[in-house]
Amino acid sequence: MTESQAQTQVRPERESNRYLPPPVLAGYTYSGEEAYAARDAGQLLAIRVETNRTCNLRCRYCYAESGAEVEGLTYAQIADVVGQAAELDARSVVVIGGGEPTIWPRFRDLVSLIDALHMIPMIFSNTVAIDRELAEFLAAHNASVMGKLDSLRPDVQDFLAGEGGAAERIMGGLRHLMEAGLVNGGESHRLRLGVSCVTSRVNLDEIEDIWHFCRANRVFPNLEVLTPTGRAKDHLAAYYLTAEQITGYKRRLLEVDRRFYGYDWLPYTPLTASGCLQHLYSLYISLEGNVRPCAPTKFDQHPALLTGGQYPHNVRRRSLRGIYDDELFRYVRHIDVHLEGKCSGCEHLRQCIGCRGYAYSVGVNEGKDPREALRSECRQCFK
Repeated sequence: MTESQAQTQVRPERESNRYLPPPVLAGYTYSGEEAYAARDAGQLLAIRVETNRTCNLRCRYCYAESGAEVEGLTYAQIADVVGQAAELDARSVVVIGGGEPTIWPRFRDLVSLIDALHMIPMIFSNTVAIDRELAEFLAAHNASVMGKLDSLRPDVQDFLAGEGGAAERIMGGLRHLMEAGLVNGGESHRLRLGVSCVTSRVNLDEIEDIWHFCRANRVFPNLEVLTPTGRAKDHLAAYYLTAEQITGYKRRLLEVDRRFYGYDWLPYTPLTASGCLQHLYSLYISLEGNVRPCAPTKFDQHPALLTGGQYPHNVRRRSLRGIYDDELFRYVRHIDVHLEGKCSGCEHLRQCIGCRGYAYSVGVNEGKDPREALRSECRQCFK
């Protein structure tokens, strides 16, 4: 689990030219077939829930600018939302924190509840607070975990995490999860451990090493592009990647997967080797109870979507079913028929609808109304 181990692994080339789809992280994303089938059946597949804003790191790219706690939903209210999601046939609950979920006082209660309702607890964590006992608890409760790995070089990881010694603690948490069995056995294409890596000019030269590390250890690689939001605007403005650099590393990683691991995938999707279709099957519940299609699609902050100065789609005021059935969210789930530009009529719509969150954010910043922004073409696509 060190930089030297990742770089010195012998990687024999494959002899076969037959490819398989890449592995997925259980409870995190769903296939195009699953997404469209759920949409057409009026079924949720997942919800994403914020639990707290407190955090034990100060990542320089944090979109939520986590740190101090704010008053949000109570545990009872979050538990009620989770129960409503189960009634809508959701298969997983993505616990995304806003801050670091594992330091929230009711974290274990929430994981136990999700598991008891026969859904997958899918946890986003920087893994700093995950010791051996917590790792074993997560393994026993059918959890998937998305950790953090921005660099295999400790000094770079410490810089990006905003704290000295962060790399050692992050890797320690990942090691505990591996030893607890999250990388062993099970279905070969349904993984239980992943790591998010925010790509920037700081770590561009080691993205392939991180990818090899993940593939060799049965870890799901979740590459996210550094964007000008949150703390990144102040701390990392000089490190944004160009479109050419992003295109370049995606093409290189596709070649790596074909050459060494036998995987083939569409290179145009927002998440590398993993399409994002959550607008078709998921709802995002903020700490304040506001419901969005996804984290950056901030309907609750747009004046045009307020009623009497208040955002109506809040779980304190409406049921999850009522919000799901609302005309606005029906529009979201059928965004594939409204897409504009090169996304309209694209032959890959069953796998990719572009990054709707990015399209929305850029569109509203340009003065477009919410629906117009949401259906704009994906500017991240290099097809």
